[in-house]
Amino acid sequence: MSEPFKFVHGSDFRLDEAMRDFAAIPAHLRTTVADAPYAAATRLFDLALTEAVDFVLLSGNLLDSELGSCRPAAFMLNQFNRLRDKEIEVYWCGGQSDQPDRWPAGVELPDNVFRFASPVVEERVHSRRGKPLATIFGAAHDSRRTGSGDFSADASAVFPIALTCGVLDSQSLLARNIRYWALGGSPQPALIERQGTWIGRAGTPQARSLAEPGSHGCLLVRVDAQGVCRPQQFELDAVRWLPQQVSIAENASEEDVRNVLGERTLKLISDQPDRLLLSTWRIGTAGAFNPEFRSGANCEQWLRWLRDEFGRAADGLWSTALSIAPPESLPAGWYEEDTILGDFLRATGRYQADETVSLALHEWLPASADSAATAQLVRLAGERRKTVLAEAATLGACALGEGRQADAAVQPA
Repeated sequence: MSEPFKFVHGSDFRLDEAMRDFAAIPAHLRTTVADAPYAAATRLFDLALTEAVDFVLLSGNLLDSELGSCRPAAFMLNQFNRLRDKEIEVYWCGGQSDQPDRWPAGVELPDNVFRFASPVVEERVHSRRGKPLATIFGAAHDSRRTGSGDFSADASAVFPIALTCGVLDSQSLLARNIRYWALGGSPQPALIERQGTWIGRAGTPQARSLAEPGSHGCLLVRVDAQGVCRPQQFELDAVRWLPQQVSIAENASEEDVRNVLGERTLKLISDQPDRLLLSTWRIGTAGAFNPEFRSGANCEQWLRWLRDEFGRAADGLWSTALSIAPPESLPAGWYEEDTILGDFLRATGRYQADETVSLALHEWLPASADSAATAQLVRLAGERRKTVLAEAATLGACALGEGRQADAAVQPA
């Protein structure tokens, strides 16, 4: 039987990486957005201090010292010193961006920070008042490492922990006598338990774009006197991406639309307090096709209303974009018309019905842009082809069918 202990596991601060997927950041939110990575990372160290953990594991990609800004390094030194004042050790393995040779040579790390600087696995025993609590097997990122063969603990090792940054085969992580895998190198968090072994990916404390939706934070790991490990995820993000999809009838009134959007927004703000939410809106529709409902002016008006109503506070919801999804079908009668609209829909329908019919969009590229890379961008296949054709058919139907009444029979959009 050993003494219980606890530690915080974090990674991928990416302090030097800016927020993305903004057409423009409104002036009243610029400070909140710009400082979000630092606010989230500060919350991690606050958690370590509040919980009085024994040590902190940092599994890489915290900053890139070669990018020129001194702010990330100064921030990390300040946080390390906060932990040192409370006698909390830090074990930090280098990732893709924070390899040890990138750290400023003239900036000395506090003595409570130990860096696993080599891709070769090193062993470090963490003790409390002379009694070993855990054995940490750490290694910096190595792009050639795909399995766990380098990490192996003797059966007598006290609570073995593997600390590294990179993508490893999860199936190979079970047979090395490691009790907890502290992994970095991915923005998305993950926590898996298999046969008494925990595989923890802390993820980034602060997402940067729409590609990283949902909550982000770190892991607080408690180990009891019997050596049973109990990890817990903590949310730390100061700004959270929450893409939204709602369904609205195409004959909905302006009041109906605002009620649907407003009710969803209020629930999001209520469920996610103390942080700024960023949302893109995608409206799915039901009922007869209505070109007037789908006008660009409507989308702009609804987006402006959302921003004015809910986006003025630093802990509200800022809507970055709003669009309407193509309908499941378009009026069948329009396909039969001897009009420009009918010709357009029949032509589009041929491409939708037969994927072997080439779109040959590269033929429309100007000579100056006719490179292999550019041509690849306009080659459509699979779901991307279906989506683009559905949106093209809808756009044409809106432009050419404005003012028409949709009939009951339908054709696929």
